[in-house]
This record gives sequence, structure tokens and C-alpha cells, in this order.
Amino acid sequence: MQLHSLIASSALLISSALAATSSTSGTLSSSCTISSHATATAQSDLDKYSRCETLVGNLTIGGGLKTGSLATVKEIKGSLTIFNATNLTSFAADSLQSITDSLNLQSLTILTSASFGSLQSVDSINLITLPAISTFTSNIKSANNIYISDTALQSVDGFSVLKKVNVFNVNNNKRLTSIKSPVETVTDSLQFSFNGNQTKITFDDLVWANNISLTDVHSVSFASLRKINSSLGFINNSISNLNFTKLNTIGQTFSIVSNDYLKNLSFSNLSTIGGALVIANNTGLQKISGLDNLTAIGGTLQVVGNFTALNLDSLKSIKGGADVESKSNNFSCNALKALQKKGGIKGESFVCKNGATSTSVKLSSTSKHQSSQTSSRASKSSSKAEEKNLFSDVKAVSASGASSSSSKSSTGNAAIVAPIGQITSFIGLLTVFIMSLI
Repeated sequence: MQLHSLIASSALLISSALAATSSTSGTLSSSCTISSHATATAQSDLDKYSRCETLVGNLTIGGGLKTGSLATVKEIKGSLTIFNATNLTSFAADSLQSITDSLNLQSLTILTSASFGSLQSVDSINLITLPAISTFTSNIKSANNIYISDTALQSVDGFSVLKKVNVFNVNNNKRLTSIKSPVETVTDSLQFSFNGNQTKITFDDLVWANNISLTDVHSVSFASLRKINSSLGFINNSISNLNFTKLNTIGQTFSIVSNDYLKNLSFSNLSTIGGALVIANNTGLQKISGLDNLTAIGGTLQVVGNFTALNLDSLKSIKGGADVESKSNNFSCNALKALQKKGGIKGESFVCKNGATSTSVKLSSTSKHQSSQTSSRASKSSSKAEEKNLFSDVKAVSASGASSSSSKSSTGNAAIVAPIGQITSFIGLLTVFIMSLI
């Protein structure tokens, strides 16, 4: 009798142990495949993935969901899209560490917070039309493309450990006041445009970038920047000082246009510009200096404004033409005339004038330095036709320059929504802006 009891007890213990093991192993599944047509519209739909550490496929969230969370998912082999969930106020996926494709939050009109506290790796992040969001949390270490447009964010956080990015585009965020990033390399484009007019940009660890374009920015700091592979542009900012003392090379166009509060330039280490140098309509820039070591301009030199001095003492070569026009009677063309006589200006035209006189030289295509025609005439102000001629070479540079990814820009309140791969080039944006001044 005791033997039977012992056997029964042992069987019960073994059965209990097996049940416990089965229960434990069934708590989490290593991988769950998402149906290609599945869309989560309620928290109960998301709860179906509570036993999954990895989701394979593209997860879409929408409908009438008010709050949402992915509690246990650590990896999505695909994309996560939350779109047009107009009742959603908050979303959290704080266990999520990796998304192999994109994280898309778009058209979420009352979303105030999005938390991805463990997210370290993602291909692309798109935050578009989030008019109520105040916080976005992540721990991103690896991302190719970041696109933030038409949000209520006051600062761009969540990228405090990111070191390398292809595209970093922030536009039309009217409440934005600051962006600080430790990014060291931008392989395609860095662009900030039409955000809050007091926005401060700090990228003090950035060493190299392909393109940089800044519009409607109040202050900038790029303490370590050494090289721009393609274009660098400052358009319609409230910046008072541009200090880029370590920058040595700009591969294509360098543009400083319509920065009314700009007083000083400091590019003391800049030696070569591969494309055009355009400095135009910066009403507070009375003396254009800080380019003392610039020796070569690979395109045209185009300068217009109220300036009394243009200090390019080390300049030896301008491969394109030169068109320099100042409204100040005190500006002297003597230095540029001397450079032109030495053959340093190799383009087909040379125009230099101040508020009282002008010098125009047209060089023939067969013998640029042997046959020239010089004319001088009095002028108190430049006409629209002259400005159009002034910027014609910029359009030529646009047609031949290297293309780069940046966003379409709008001065309105609507979001700019465009696939990153189809974003227009900065030089094109510059041309459109300049032509709007004509």
C-alpha cells in the first residue's frame, strides 16, 4: 500500500514538473510572423504579440486606439508604422531594441508622447505631422535616415549617442528651440529649415559632411567640422556670427544669402572652394572678411550687398567669372582688377562696381586674356536685370553640381512629406530662393 502511494506521489511530482516546464517555455516565442494584411486597431490586437520577442513582417497600427504598447517585443524584422490613429495619445515600446526597416509615426493629431527607450538600431525614422507631441524617447546608436517634419517638439532628443547618419532633415517644426547631437559623420545631407526662428543648432562633434543647408536658424556651432564634400549654405537665418575655424575644404557651392543679422564671418582655415562662392543680400554684413586663407574658387565669385570691404587677400584663382556689386561708394574694386589683370579670373566675364562706378570686362572664348572690352558707368543702384545676370552662373552650377538628398521646403504650416530618396538637392533649393529675390 505504501509502495502504491509512493509511486502515485512520484508520478504527481513528475507531472507537475513537466507542466511547469511547458508553461515556462510557452511564455515567449522566439519569432512570430505578421500577416501581410494585419493592422492593429486596438490594444487587444497588440496583446496578441505579448509572447513574441521577434516580429517578422511590417506592423501597422491605426484606427481608434487611444493608448498603445508593445510590452515584450525586442525586434521587428520589418517596419513599424503608426498612421492616422487620430485618438492615440501615447505609445510605448520600451523593450524594442531593433527595427530593420523604418519607424514611421505620421498624422497622429493628439499624440503627446512616444517612448522607445531601448531602441538602438533602425534604418529610418520618420516623424511627420505630429502637432501635439512633446516627447520622443529612444536610445538610437545606428540610423541611416532621420526625417522630422511638422511636429510640436521643442528639442530633438533621442539621438544622444548617434555617431553616423546618411540624412538628418528637420523642417517645419515651429516650436523647436534647440538641436544638439554628437553625430560625427553625415554621408548625404544635414538640413534644417523653417523651424522656430530661435532654433540653436549644436553639432560640435561633426567632422565631415557631404551637404549642410541651414534656413531660419538663430545660432550654429560646428566646432570640429573640417570638410564639406559638396555644398554648404546659409539662407535667411537670424545668425549673427558664423564661426567655422577648422573648416578647410568645401567641395562645391558655398552660399551665404539673406542673413540680415549677420555681422561676422570666421572661416580662417578655409583654403579651397570647389564650386561658386555666393555672398548676397546680407544687410548687416558691412565688411566681408574672415576668408583670409582662401586661395582658389572653382566656380564663380558672386557678391552683392552694402559691404564696404571684401577681403580676399590670399585669393589666386577664380575658375569662373566674377560679379561683385556693392551699393557703398567706399568699396574699391582695385584688388579684383589686379587679380583679373594677372589672369587670376579665368571665366568669360568680370563685373565689379560700387555705388558710384562699375567695371565690366567680357573675355572672348578664344583668347580670354588677350581680347577684352572694359566699360565704366555711373550707377546708384542695381537693376533687376543686373541681379538676374549676377545669379545666372548659380543656375549653371546647379545643373552641373553633384546632387544631394534634402527636403522640399515650404514657408506654410503644412508638413513637408516626401520620401527621403526623392528629396530635392540643396543647390536646386538655393537657385529657387535666389530667383525669388529677383
